[in-house]
This record gives sequence, structure tokens and C-alpha cells, in this order.
Amino acid sequence: MSIGSTGLAILCAALSVSSLAGAGLAHGQQSAKASRTAPAAGQLPRAESKDTKAAKAAVAQREKLQEARLAIAHNDQNRLKQLKKELKDYPLLPYIDYWAISKKLSRLPYDEIDAFLDEHDGTAIGDWMRVRVLRELGGRERFKSYLKYYDPEKIRRTQLRCYYVDALSRYGDKQEAYALIEELWTVGASQPKECDPAFNRWIRDGGLTQDRAWKRHALAVRSGNLDLASFIARKLDKDRAKRAELMRSVYRKPEQILNYDRFIQDNPEYRDIVTIGLRRLASQDAEKTGQAWQRYSASFLFSDDERDQFLRYLALQFARQDDQSGLKTLIKANPGFFDLRTSEWLIRQSLREMDWAQVEFWIDQLPETDQNWDRWLYWKARAINEQLAASKKNNAERSALAQQLYQKAAEERSYYGFLASDTLGKDYSFVDRPAPITPELVKKVAALPAMQRAEELQAIGEFYHARREWNYATDEMTTEELMTAGKVASAWGWYHKSIQSILAADYLDDLELRFPLAFSDIVSDVAGRMGKKTALDRYLVLAVARQESHFSHDAKSHAGAMGLMQLLPSTALATARKAGVPYRRSWDLLNPNTNISLGSYYLNSLLKRFDNNRFLAAAAYNAGPTRVSRWLKDTDKKLPFDVWIETIPYSETRKYVQNVLSYSVIYAYRSGNKAPLLRKNEAEAKL
Repeated sequence: MSIGSTGLAILCAALSVSSLAGAGLAHGQQSAKASRTAPAAGQLPRAESKDTKAAKAAVAQREKLQEARLAIAHNDQNRLKQLKKELKDYPLLPYIDYWAISKKLSRLPYDEIDAFLDEHDGTAIGDWMRVRVLRELGGRERFKSYLKYYDPEKIRRTQLRCYYVDALSRYGDKQEAYALIEELWTVGASQPKECDPAFNRWIRDGGLTQDRAWKRHALAVRSGNLDLASFIARKLDKDRAKRAELMRSVYRKPEQILNYDRFIQDNPEYRDIVTIGLRRLASQDAEKTGQAWQRYSASFLFSDDERDQFLRYLALQFARQDDQSGLKTLIKANPGFFDLRTSEWLIRQSLREMDWAQVEFWIDQLPETDQNWDRWLYWKARAINEQLAASKKNNAERSALAQQLYQKAAEERSYYGFLASDTLGKDYSFVDRPAPITPELVKKVAALPAMQRAEELQAIGEFYHARREWNYATDEMTTEELMTAGKVASAWGWYHKSIQSILAADYLDDLELRFPLAFSDIVSDVAGRMGKKTALDRYLVLAVARQESHFSHDAKSHAGAMGLMQLLPSTALATARKAGVPYRRSWDLLNPNTNISLGSYYLNSLLKRFDNNRFLAAAAYNAGPTRVSRWLKDTDKKLPFDVWIETIPYSETRKYVQNVLSYSVIYAYRSGNKAPLLRKNEAEAKL
């Protein structure tokens, strides 16, 4: 990352915010309070508080940092030298050196680079400088120097590994280089162009055998990369090239493998073709594939691992094709076969059909540890009670078992635990136990240099480097230190790192750290503006933001969703027009106020569309309202709410809905209030 107008603009914006916020949100609140209580004329001013002084000092340092970056941009070495002296105790002093070297990296100032790497070896900024140097050296083919700076234990980026094997094959251990090149070669996807010189040298020296070429061809076909496979096939001899062409043909038209006489050949390459054909056919017709598997498994020697992998895949295809009969036949034909996903699908399919005896039967087939999960405790109890009600017979033993299962599930702080508690008519179990954190350890962890750098980088808007510093700081922490890091992050208002740390420590009972009341003023204000006729409240907004981003205001997804409530720019634009919320460009979504406002308005529109049903609105927020409307049409108001949620076709959406409902309950508790998991209209809904 080099210094430039964009970087300076970001820094200036960050400084304008930090000048208000001081060293953090708490400092900003302190400053605001101080201004409101300024002494009247004639009175002596009060002594500045420690926090106010710290806030002013932080602002002064950030202003000097801005000056330093301007000095780097203008190549003003004298001013830069003076500023570095003034900032000698500033946590981000190493970054000033990093930015200065980055400005002239194309000239490869080796002495400065070496001194920087020696001083900052093993730190986030030191390792990132090494990556920057390697990219520069590799791009300019300075391979002797490249070997000096490359660290195979730390550098795993494919592009840089390609440069490394090229350098090693020219100026190092060629045998070791060729072993690494073979590893890079043997994948089912195209590798970066930086690999081409090393690949070409390896091929010229005889590294590419027919077996290796066939193996990569097969990997490419399995991955669906037929263009790459066709390219690799040119390197095969005439006979193998024909079989490779047949493999690609089978991938396109897998029903060909039903011509058993053609494919049952005493040749291992036909076995590869059949394996690919079986998987492709399974995705189209699981029943025919099951029959073909019986023939081919008797003719080819498949290992136990290959057999289990294929049966799991075939079972999944039976489930996706809604073929419960075929799935049962598969299980009976392979008595030792078990797959958890398949078993869970059978349970959900039985739920969808409201076949409570089958629900109980399939739950009983699960491993004992799985049967004791709160999910299956709840559903087995529910299945028993439904069967008892249908039979209209008293069975004290079965009834007691159902109660026992509900009681056990109700001990959990979860969606199913809350459902079980509602069934029993008892209070929810929250199990809220603060992590055992001492003030001494908080002070020690907060004072770690990497933590100090992370806090300051976050404050000036350098979020990428802030995350890297945090990850380096916490990478080898003990459980106790991780819990403490979560406390430190929470105090800084860096909520997603607070959540991440407490989860990494596997301490799940500190609800203050796991479920922070983040941005609560904004949330309460926006929720209040929605009016009393909507089901949207601040607990629901907090639950959605917690689920979507862990309260990371600058979160960005692969799909392009942004900010706390993970809105797509297109959705934000349409919502802004309807709601009258100022919105000009996608980057506005990184502003918590804008994001929460637009996210809440959009969520409220979904509530209106789905009759103030929060779990339907949550499903629509995740999967889209059109899909939810289609799912409702498919079930035709035949299912109770819990069965409908449990049988949502997308596992991600199913989990999403359950989390949002349970998180809403937890956020009410965190706010000192009580809220039910379901409201009357939701609990009585038939979907």
C-alpha cells in the first residue's frame, strides 16, 4: 500500500472523526461532557481529566502522522526526520517507515529493506513488507535476491510460491524445486501466469510424465474445467488422448456409462472415467446411478474410503432429488453405511410429511452423541407427544420420556432450548457467566505493542492493517489471554473482534462479550421511528446485525453486501428512495448510521410484506422475499411454524432464522427486559 491521494483522503477523514472521538468512543463522550460543563466567566477552569489529556494527545499524534505521510508524498526528508523524532513513542512509528520505503520500493533500497525487516521480523507490518518486496523482486525477475527474502514457512500465496520455485530451479536446489513444481502443477484449476516459466522449465527437463498429465486432466474434468482439460490433453500420447476425450464426453453426457460393456475394461484410466461419470450421473438421476454403482463396484477395485465418499455423495443426490424410497434402498444395500447429512435429511423429510413415527425412528438411528443435541431432543419429544395425541391413549412412560427430553433441551441457551422452555411453560435458561478476566491481565494485553498498533490503525481507518495486527497479536494467545483480548476489544468499541476472541477462547457464557449492545443509540432511534404498528424492535435489529456482520461496520461479502446489516448497494439504493434516507454511493453503507437506517427500513418492509412475521422476514432478508413466497406456496399452509422453519430448504437460511429469533431473546435479556421467542401471530401461524 503506497502513499497517495486516496490514502491521504482516508487519513484526513479518519482524523476529522478522531478529533471528535479522541482515543475512542469513551474519550469522545468524555470530551463532549466536558464542553457542556465548561466553567462560567470569572470561574477558574477545572483541571483536565486524564482521559481528556489522553484524547488530546492522541489527536495531536494523528495530526503529526498526517504530516508525516504528506512529507513522504512530497519527499521532504528533513520534515519527515523531525516528525519521526516527535513521534518516537507513537505506536504507528513502524508504519511511517513502511510507507516511506513503499514510496521508493521500485528502486529496491536493499539496506533500508533489510534494516526494516530485521527490526520488525515476525510482526504484521514486517511480514507484509516482505510480501511487498517479493512481489517487486518476482515481477522484475531478481531471483537471486528473491531466494534471500522468501520464507517457505510463512509465505503461502500461490503467486509468490510460483516465483520461488522459478528462483529455486534457476539458482538453488533444482530437485527440491521440481518436487514443489509438481505439487503446484497437479491441481484441477489454472495457476497464475507467474507459474508458467517454472512449469515450462520443468516440462523441458522431462518432469511432465504421461501419468502426471493424465492425473491433472482428470482433476480438471472433475472440477468442470474442460478448457484446461483440453489443453492438458494435448500433452498426452495418442491412446491416452482418446481416453481423455472420452472422459470429457462422459462428463458432458454421463448416461453413456450405462453401456457397461464399453466401460468395464482392464485399464485404470477407465476406472477414472467411470468415477467421474457416476458422480455426474448421480446429480441427474440418483436411482440409475445406484444401479450402475452395483455393477461397477463389482468390477473395479474401489478402496473403502472411495466407496464411503461416493455413497455419501449418492445419498446426498437422492435427498436433493426428493427420493426417500431410493435413499432407503441405498441404506439397506449398504448396512455399514452412515452419513449424518443423509440422516438429518430423512428426519426433515419426515417432518415435512408430518410422519411423527418416522421422525422418531430416524432420530433413533443417529449416533448417541447427536441424539443428545438440543435440536434432536426437542424433535424427539415433539414426535412422541404428537403420536400420543393421535393415538388418544395414555402412556405414562412415553409421556414422561417426552417431558424429560424437553427438560434437557430447555437447559440450553438456544433456539431449541427456548422452544422447549415455551412448551414446558418455564423461564428461558440464559447461563450468563462473565469470563474470569482480571484487571491486571486486561492492562497487560492492552499494552502489547501489536494491540496498541491495532487500536490506532482502527482509529485512523486503516482497517486492513488493523485486522492483520490483531490477528498477529492473538494468534498464539492462551485461552485466558483471548478472553481478555475480547474484553479489550469491547472497551475499544471493536465489537466484531470482541465476539471473535471470546468464540476463539471457546467461552460461550459471557453474554456481554458475545452479544454486545453495539450502536445501541442508533438502533433505538431507528427502531423508534418505525412506529408501533410494526414488529420491528431494537432487539430484532441488533439480532440481524449480530448475525450478519458480528457488528463489523466495514464488513464486505463476496456477493457485494456491505456494512453492519450487510446490504447490497442495489437494495440500499431502492430502500433509500422509499425511506428518504440520504445515500449517494456504496461506501455510505460503511457508515453505521446509514447502514442501520437502511437495513432497518428494508427489514421493516419485509415485515409488512409477511404480516409482521419476524421469522418469515428474517428468512426473506437472508434468502430473498421471492424464495420465501415460493416456499410458502409449496407448503400451502399445512405446517406449524417450527416444522416450517426446520424444513427450510437452505441450511444457511434455516440456521439464520433460528439465530435471529434466539438472538432477539438474548438482546432483550441483555437490555434488562423479557421477550418471547415467538409472538402470538407467529406461534399460531400455519405455513
